[in-house]
Amino acid sequence: MATKPTVTIQFKQLATTLIQRSERGTAVLFLADSTVGEEVKTFIYRNVSQVNSDYDNNFYDDETHKTERQKTLKHIKNCFVSAPYEVIVIIAKDYKKLSAFTNPLLAMRKQGWVTAPTDDSPEDITIQTDLASWVESMEKDGLSFKVLGNKSGVDCKHYVYFSQAATSSNGEALTDVEMFPYLVGVLAGCKCTRSVTNYKLGELASCEEVDDIDEAITGGQLVITNDDGGVKIVTGINSLTTLNGNTATEDMQYIETVEAMDLIRDDIRDVFVNTYQGSFKNKYMNQMLFIGSVNEYFDRLAGEDILDSEFNNKAEIDVEAQRSAWMGTGKAEAAEWDDDTVKRRSFKRTVFIAANIKILNCMENLKFTVTME
Repeated sequence: MATKPTVTIQFKQLATTLIQRSERGTAVLFLADSTVGEEVKTFIYRNVSQVNSDYDNNFYDDETHKTERQKTLKHIKNCFVSAPYEVIVIIAKDYKKLSAFTNPLLAMRKQGWVTAPTDDSPEDITIQTDLASWVESMEKDGLSFKVLGNKSGVDCKHYVYFSQAATSSNGEALTDVEMFPYLVGVLAGCKCTRSVTNYKLGELASCEEVDDIDEAITGGQLVITNDDGGVKIVTGINSLTTLNGNTATEDMQYIETVEAMDLIRDDIRDVFVNTYQGSFKNKYMNQMLFIGSVNEYFDRLAGEDILDSEFNNKAEIDVEAQRSAWMGTGKAEAAEWDDDTVKRRSFKRTVFIAANIKILNCMENLKFTVTME
């Protein structure tokens, strides 16, 4: 049966293997502002000066409702504090329809950190639930969006649950959602250079402590705490709590791990779709060209300390999967083929590739034993 082309890149992990994490840079704000009217407005910013220019010139159509506009502007500027690569702002008159925000976003990007600094109205509460469901569906579709929100019990490696109040450095009381733009800018701004674990939130003077930090983290909550050096993120985790030891592991509970996984998946998928899919015949030599480009990519990631340079990060033809595919068509003799024969017997229109990689993690735990004589 003929079907549309598919690209599936699945991350699995051996229970005995430690694979860790990294980061990227697009922050996305879904903002409700009644002063924009019926039209949904979309902006892409690379720096704060662009925000000021839009606000002064054509961000709004008239001069009324300044309080609401100032709130919108504040959210956007707060997102830039930690210098993400870009901030995408999508503004509708209210939060009644999530599709008013997600449809324009999907037309522009396939990844990014998304948040909605909502109020306490019924539709605002609903949008937080809808966002959690939406990012779970994006995860199933292989798109690398991640959401920061305050919906508990989501259990998803692309959803970060946060629910604490704080006080800003200028004495302003902040709810959890009022901190969303700042925090999503932090999450996006760390890129591949560091973890958000122990990240100092310089815009905050103090925060409301959770009752039990260990219990909250075990439950999949991103926790901040008052520390001698200021308010800090305790450890950079997402809301994933249900593990299976294979496609949902302890390592994948960390934001860094998922960022690196998404980065690698997106880059490999893009080069396959844009360069190889439909352009090259499915034969051994062409498969080796693709594998060669993937392995060069792994080498570059190792040079940037995203992958471990001490580990043999390599992709190769998945011999057993290709052998099984041939056997599934009735070729029982495939069971007796040696590995080289299997590699050279490409299977119809499908390329079977397997890779073994080790993603580097930042230093987090310390076990130091001192023996005194």
